Amino acid sequence: MINAGAIHGEAAATTLVTVTYADRMHFLQELLQRALDTEGMANALVVSNASRSDLSLLEEKWGSRIRIVRLTENTGSANGYAVGIRAALDAGASYLWLMDDDNAPRPGALRVLHRRLEELTAKFGRDRAAVLGFRPDHQADIAAGVAASKAVPLRSSFIGFHYRQIPFKIWRRLTRARIGSKAPVEHVSLPYAPYGGLLASRDLFERIGLPKRELVLYADDTEYTYRITAEGGAIEVMTGAELEDMEGSWNLKNRYPNSFVGWLKGESDFRAFYALRNQVWFDRNKWVTSEFEYRINQVIFVALLKFYAMRTGRQARLSLLLRAIGDGQASVLGIKPGLPLS
Repeated sequence: MINAGAIHGEAAATTLVTVTYADRMHFLQELLQRALDTEGMANALVVSNASRSDLSLLEEKWGSRIRIVRLTENTGSANGYAVGIRAALDAGASYLWLMDDDNAPRPGALRVLHRRLEELTAKFGRDRAAVLGFRPDHQADIAAGVAASKAVPLRSSFIGFHYRQIPFKIWRRLTRARIGSKAPVEHVSLPYAPYGGLLASRDLFERIGLPKRELVLYADDTEYTYRITAEGGAIEVMTGAELEDMEGSWNLKNRYPNSFVGWLKGESDFRAFYALRNQVWFDRNKWVTSEFEYRINQVIFVALLKFYAMRTGRQARLSLLLRAIGDGQASVLGIKPGLPLS
């Protein structure tokens, strides 16, 4: 185990930034234990979105290596990370490693990321290079060795759906076992990334600014990190820098037979609303290159959503999702009345 006195090199200049809420102390403690003690990071900045946990226990354990910014209400991930990134930069962090509070790096992950970041920096510059830890549960296609061109939705897709990817998705479903036996490559270029596991220099964060607070929750990280590649930069996920997801996501693909059923039967109305609304907003405003293809994909997606709503008896959820689509296309953002973050 690495202790504070043994910290050296790039790890010593890296600040962990995470956002927590509710009572998630058991996740947060494990994240900090692995990041600060095992990986040897300099310090951590935790933004409390009105967390119910006794976070003073963390301050007692790690002392000056941890700083907690306490917000009086749950403002969502977009504002939480905006507050955390700004605070870390103001405190002089050289590198920022963003992490969800239920992520935990496996030994050596930070070293792998810094090594690749240095290589990308030489090619793209400090303000245009970022690397990402590998989360097999969330990046299942990459874990299965699927090419990045197929692991990411095509341009002009609608909520991840594109009619030109239908043959591949059918093939993937029919050959799931064989796909899973293929080893992932060492690094994969991505057009955008989640907050969880993203490492970059302060120069990059200063250039791209802060997350769009109006997105509140879900897809805010997609919009934020897309700024990196949209302006000629690079993001690469490193399969040798693995992160453990200590809590499964509400919308992991393997929980449902298809994404339409997932949207309709996912456990939380507010999560489904914000996730769908914000993805529609991103697709409409950032991801469209062909208006014609976008409209085709929208028509097919909505038709299939209605079909599965009828089959599953989820008409109330369908109504909510259609409102989310409407708000996303009209750029009606912010916290939706009647759907607080709880």
